[in-house]
Amino acid sequence: MRGALTATLCMIPLAVQAQDATTHHDHHIMEQSAPDHHIMEQSAPAQSDPPLKITINPEARVSVVMWGNLPPPVSCGTPADLPIKIINQGFVTSHLEAQLVGDAPPGTVLDFHPDPLKGVPEETRIMHIKLAKPGTTDLTIAFKAHHEIPDLGGRNRVHFLMQCR
Repeated sequence: MRGALTATLCMIPLAVQAQDATTHHDHHIMEQSAPDHHIMEQSAPAQSDPPLKITINPEARVSVVMWGNLPPPVSCGTPADLPIKIINQGFVTSHLEAQLVGDAPPGTVLDFHPDPLKGVPEETRIMHIKLAKPGTTDLTIAFKAHHEIPDLGGRNRVHFLMQCR
């Protein structure tokens, strides 16, 4: 009895190794043939894409990234229009708020008071930024859903340079 049990136990590692080799091989084939959705989602934006993309997750947490190109410089004192693409995963219908944070130069005005979000998966809004002095201006803008806690990791902030002439 012991001899049969020992022989059976010795064969188990060989069977497991054979199964692992087959499984590894199948996964390797699947990796080669399956499209990589992660890479496709992070592909470069098209020329016409808005400069900012906001994602609101199901818990109403807001994150923002630079997505497209900023608009060309406008005359100082004239508002520049920045379209914002909003991906609303949480179907949030409250107001989206934006504010300048840090040391915004004097005369810099952020105008973003849109209607409440529609709760649809994707929509576009316009933010206006007016710069007072020519040259490059360093801006940081934070976004949040009305009456919601801002993102603790700083993903709700975007930092970029803008110019007026």
